[in-house]
Amino acid sequence: MNKWKLSFFFTLVLLLVSNLFWFYSALDAGVTYTYQQVSLDDKTKAVKILGELIVKGGNKYTKKDILHLLRQAYKDALIVEEENSININGVHFIFKDGNLSEIKG
Repeated sequence: MNKWKLSFFFTLVLLLVSNLFWFYSALDAGVTYTYQQVSLDDKTKAVKILGELIVKGGNKYTKKDILHLLRQAYKDALIVEEENSININGVHFIFKDGNLSEIKG
């Protein structure tokens, strides 16, 4: 067998293997992204439901009360207090007229 035939078939097999690898990688990335998006959507819905539940039961609490509770529960967390909101780990407690009105996650 000639050297060029051997080189051709070796290169052909190498090309097919590399194409299969890239196809598998692209397919795996697509499936992973889909599962991550579904998981994120579920988390967002859960945060919204819990936020509405907390607002209904906690609208009598003032900003000072919520801040005190958060500082007791999360001593090492970074709590940012603004004029009408408190931010902790991506959760925003929003206040209107000094009372809790909304929670966003």
